[in-house]
Amino acid sequence: MTTRNFKNSLFQDLGAEWENYPIKSDEVQKRVQKWGNLLTKWFLVVKCGNNIYIFELYKLNTTKLDIFFFGTFNCKADAKGRIMLPVALRNQVAPILKDGFFIKKSYLSECLELYPAYEWHRVMAELNEKSRFDEENLQFIRMYTAGLRQVEVDSTGRLLIPKDIISLGGITKEVVIAPIGKRLEIWDKKAYDESINATKEEKVKLAKRVMLGEKPSGDVS
Repeated sequence: MTTRNFKNSLFQDLGAEWENYPIKSDEVQKRVQKWGNLLTKWFLVVKCGNNIYIFELYKLNTTKLDIFFFGTFNCKADAKGRIMLPVALRNQVAPILKDGFFIKKSYLSECLELYPAYEWHRVMAELNEKSRFDEENLQFIRMYTAGLRQVEVDSTGRLLIPKDIISLGGITKEVVIAPIGKRLEIWDKKAYDESINATKEEKVKLAKRVMLGEKPSGDVS
């Protein structure tokens, strides 16, 4: 959304009300919340007749949208489900640390998925576009979000995973944290090693199917 469109949409939301008196800063903030949580403060000065109004608004912070995680990390989980993140990974999450994270069981794999809060909000916005009157849509969303919890990384770099969630991922003590684009997967090390174990021939076939769109032999669809 461009700055111009953002302003227009905001004032359409406020209606004619803004023309009559300066709206308090906290009221503007409430009105703008529907534009999302990826926001930073800015100010807008509006001249209307002989009056000047100063609004504390927000603008979209697109820098967060470009964070892609990298590196595979071997860690340990203690009896309370706490995982000390390696320094290299803590440095990657530092810009988004204060926003928190969401964690859940992976829909397809035997692992947990850790989403930065802004990325999870974007996933939910996409799911929210699905028809709420379609039973398959509702069932998928129920299953996809089952066990979802909000978690934080504390000041010492520890991620605390609730016990019921850590058991869903089959995690014991040895842990692997692996990146999948803008989210992180948390695996029990044994399960992770098994998931990436494949022959060279299997790897080549998979790469061709994914990267080149080649169909398996015998597939005429």
